[in-house]
Amino acid sequence: MVQLKTIGRIFLYFFYVVLIFLIIIGIFSAVQGTVGTSFSFLVVKSGSMEPVLRVGDIIIAISVQPSEIKADPKDGDVIVFFKPPYCGDVRYLIVHRAVGVTEEGFITKGDANFMPDPWSPVPSSCIVGKWTGMKLPYWTGLGYLSLFLKGEIFPPYGSITLVIFIIVNIFLIFLEFKKSRKRT
Repeated sequence: MVQLKTIGRIFLYFFYVVLIFLIIIGIFSAVQGTVGTSFSFLVVKSGSMEPVLRVGDIIIAISVQPSEIKADPKDGDVIVFFKPPYCGDVRYLIVHRAVGVTEEGFITKGDANFMPDPWSPVPSSCIVGKWTGMKLPYWTGLGYLSLFLKGEIFPPYGSITLVIFIIVNIFLIFLEFKKSRKRT
């Protein structure tokens, strides 16, 4: 009985964390609508931008014009772009720093990498936006949870867990419905 209460509390805390996260997303969506800018939430998938961005961080990117991007090896903007030549394919979204600019596009590099990206220069048509500097840190676990459920880490266990979670919830809803029918 004590273990059941402990598990219930854990689920309750988890529910509150997810609820707070959804409220934050709702606030950003409302701001997006009133200001007229576009926000993107992205989960960092690799350690190429450490120590600035870590695997599991959820970053907020905003769309920008290429002329607004600052390119510098030390304090250039961190931009979000499609890896050339896969422009438009969300499986190839990259988050790296703009370290230089040419007529063909931006030279990019991960902070933890020694060399610029081999696919550079990135054409302006492949740029999604730039990082706002705001992030939800990896230690919250929400980014890892997203990567896990999408199957990007530990495949296929994320999909299996999601299916089990849905089945358990359907079962619990059924039990609650059955209990409420008995009362009436």
